[in-house]
Amino acid sequence: MRGAFCDDGVKEAKYFSVTVDSTPDASPVDQLTCVLRYMENETPVERFVHFFDNAGHTGQDQANSLLRFLEANGIDIANCRGQSYDNAANMSGKYRGMQAIIQQINPLAVYVPCTAHSLNLVGQTAVSSCRPVVSYFGFVQELYNFFTSSKSRFANLMDRIKKDHASRRA
Repeated sequence: MRGAFCDDGVKEAKYFSVTVDSTPDASPVDQLTCVLRYMENETPVERFVHFFDNAGHTGQDQANSLLRFLEANGIDIANCRGQSYDNAANMSGKYRGMQAIIQQINPLAVYVPCTAHSLNLVGQTAVSSCRPVVSYFGFVQELYNFFTSSKSRFANLMDRIKKDHASRRA
């Protein structure tokens, strides 16, 4: 992990906040995305800094991944002043979530739930009362699961989409 992050802006700024989210990549491999926010010349900066391999799904596993990255890059968790994650229990959990573990180490790292994830939950709740919408998105989710559970099916799908797109442009 050493050398993965070469921007010294966060070190010069000293104080920062962190956002970590779990996301599959195109293969689809589950990974953690890490973004740091800090001030640079009186300008707020939000910078993607690293993909971590998802070493586990517990709050402790994910906190350990973040802490190892910060330590390997000389960034002191004691200077963290904010953290934002999704609403999953392993991230936002009050006792064993990643935010609670980071706050035990640094009580000044205030947790704020990610507004984009919160808005998504509001949308899910709003449409969950409409059976045709639930059925449609359930079907779309099953299609996604089918194609992403196999690398070859996923590659075939992407090739087909590219061919269809190219034929429409011609």
